[in-house]
Amino acid sequence: MKSIRAFAVIGAFTSLLSAQNKGVINPQYVPSSMMYHRVWIASPLVGTGKPGDPKRPMFVPAPPQPAKKGAPVGTPTATDRSGVLGFQMQFSDDGTSALVELVVASPAVFQALLQAEATARGVSVSSNLTQNTPAPLHAGLAAPSATQAALETAVPGLKIFERGKATDSDILAEFRKHRANYTFDSASVRPQ
Repeated sequence: MKSIRAFAVIGAFTSLLSAQNKGVINPQYVPSSMMYHRVWIASPLVGTGKPGDPKRPMFVPAPPQPAKKGAPVGTPTATDRSGVLGFQMQFSDDGTSALVELVVASPAVFQALLQAEATARGVSVSSNLTQNTPAPLHAGLAAPSATQAALETAVPGLKIFERGKATDSDILAEFRKHRANYTFDSASVRPQ
């Protein structure tokens, strides 16, 4: 009788450990789609299409250039990728724009990317935030930043949706204007 109870306790303990290792009851498990800050962008293409400056969506870094023969080890070979941890994209049906899911470390990092893009394009954002900050898309959601609103106004075809500031239906409605059969991929972007 004691051996049956011992086996039952060992079996229960083993099942519990197995479930924890699979993430069933692990309180620290976070799905990859909820990690980091996610942004969806309908973006015009930038870049000349020449070596070193490929055509790509805004906010997507150019791929690293191969190291030149004879260059010292450790020589930088890519544009600055600080802030962008990963992305996936699809071209629009007409090929003039792209639909991008961008992954950055945090909302603050994304705001820094927006500010850098605004500065590079000469888009000024007034310090009077009450006049420039747009209303939220839906009650209960945060409003887009003044920098985001200024960029969307200055760059034709640019539309930005941040997690927590737009709903899936808002994103799908905009993206389907550019690609009729667009759906969210089941596999989410994993940071590189």
